[in-house]
Amino acid sequence: MTADANKPTDADKTNDAQQARQDELARVRYQAAVGTAIVAGTFCLLVGITLAVAHFQRTTVGLDESEELNNLRNALLKVSDPEDRKVIREDIRRRDLELRQGFFGRRAFTKTGGYLLLAGLVVFIAGAGLAAACRKRLPTPLRADQRKPAIGAQAARWAVTVIAVTLVAGGVFVVAYYGGAPDGEAPDGGQAVAVKAPPGREEIRKHWPRFRGPDGSGHSAYTNIPTTWNGKTGENILWKTPVPLPGENSPVVWGKRVFLSGATEQKREVYCFSAADGKLLWQKPVSTPASRMTDPPEILADTGFACPTCATDGRFVCAIFANADIACFDVDGRERWVRNLGAFKNSYGYASSLNIYRSTLLVLVDQGTPSKPLSYLLALDLMTGKTAWRTERPVSSSWATPILAHTAKREEFITVGCPWVIAYNPADGKELWRAKVLDGDVAPSPVYHSGTAFTVNTGAQLTAIPTGGSGDITKTGITWTAEDGLPDIVSPVTDGKVVLLVTTDGLLTCYAAADGKLLWEHEIDAIFMSSPGLVGDKFYLMDEKGVMRIFITAGGYKEVAKAELGEKSHSSPAFLDGRLYLHGKKHLFCIGKKRTSLTGPD
Repeated sequence: MTADANKPTDADKTNDAQQARQDELARVRYQAAVGTAIVAGTFCLLVGITLAVAHFQRTTVGLDESEELNNLRNALLKVSDPEDRKVIREDIRRRDLELRQGFFGRRAFTKTGGYLLLAGLVVFIAGAGLAAACRKRLPTPLRADQRKPAIGAQAARWAVTVIAVTLVAGGVFVVAYYGGAPDGEAPDGGQAVAVKAPPGREEIRKHWPRFRGPDGSGHSAYTNIPTTWNGKTGENILWKTPVPLPGENSPVVWGKRVFLSGATEQKREVYCFSAADGKLLWQKPVSTPASRMTDPPEILADTGFACPTCATDGRFVCAIFANADIACFDVDGRERWVRNLGAFKNSYGYASSLNIYRSTLLVLVDQGTPSKPLSYLLALDLMTGKTAWRTERPVSSSWATPILAHTAKREEFITVGCPWVIAYNPADGKELWRAKVLDGDVAPSPVYHSGTAFTVNTGAQLTAIPTGGSGDITKTGITWTAEDGLPDIVSPVTDGKVVLLVTTDGLLTCYAAADGKLLWEHEIDAIFMSSPGLVGDKFYLMDEKGVMRIFITAGGYKEVAKAELGEKSHSSPAFLDGRLYLHGKKHLFCIGKKRTSLTGPD
């Protein structure tokens, strides 16, 4: 046989090429089938685990087994006040609806998840079967020229990747859409706890749950508040305790707990102190959700990163910060939820304090400019942090805190922002009435007394507005206006007889509440950032050096006493039974004549 006889013929080469292509195609099919089977199997495992968890929740949390709902029903049996019974009934209906939505939502998830699991199993079986069939056709051993990566193999990997992304995206969508936190459990890792019924109005009046007290007026329900103390000598200072991080917010107090917040550019925290001895009971960090991380906002030193005052209802405490983080904890320090509203678009930092209405947290977000307002009023469910309702507002940036007025006709949530004073229904955010009486950067909060709301801002006017109206009442619903002594920061105070205004540079102006008659003016050589309070017939007004002036207004400015904190402060006072709480630049102070025992929840 000659050497030429051993050389492969053209037919042999063609056969070898065809065989190589067939071998390569078999390998591509095998790799694609194995990859598909792995992806589908992993997908089935994840969906199966999620379905098992959802099934456990649906079978262990029934429609009639919510401890919170049972507590609400029991509270309804014990309450006799018609207004409080109305509040509890509405909370029962709301929570019952939430439970039903959660229950049937998980049922829908189980059904849809079952279809996904079935689809995944079909893909897994098909992929495994194809891989087994292709494996039999693979050449053994591989020739050297077949060990190099082929273009077909890359195509197979791309195909597997597309299948994986499709399956995982479908699973994530269903879990996100139908899943959610179980009933009674907080998003973002909060712990499930038994929740009491929301307090009624009479219970709320016993505490200091928000900026300037129960109704935002600065009025004390108690008259046994001390008039003398000295932070340097310790006279009538029951205790003072350091606050870890800076903040311009005022104390809120419920029973035996005092709450504050503090923040820097890098850190945000909420604090709970013992009202009895000032001990720090818990200190909780607030972390921005990873999906909403932004650069720290630019703020002024006077506002800082923790200017707004917290709000509590004895069950929860909520705080908001300059970077738009909102956090809710139960009063024992367990995190319920954290949300971020996106960067605030205003020039001086965020300053509006929070309000709790029944089982919702009301958040005023006034931002933008008069030509391009970006403002809205937001209600968040206290249990979950989810949006209950949102109402857009035709105003520019403001820094005032709304008030909840319990009028003879209804409840009105009264807000101020250039150029409108607007009252809303706090239950659903629907507008009740509006008056175009403001201008400029509005910072002083409104006050309410005996059917009249009083609003003010420098560059505008002091306005007396009867509540209970509807629509635009600018031309028909104004009782009187005044233009002297208008403040730019400090909120007014009224006892129903007089309205007292305080400017930052110390001009006090007193008007008759009935007709707006100017009664008197008085100048104090001091700077004021704190809003005044009212104890009986005595007004409490603290300057930024921590000096409290206590005076009456009958017949002019008559100083009754003067007391020194011994520390700078922009905080407004919190009045409780026999005690006064103040937040200095570095410390929280409790002032009282004697160490009286405290009443209220632990």
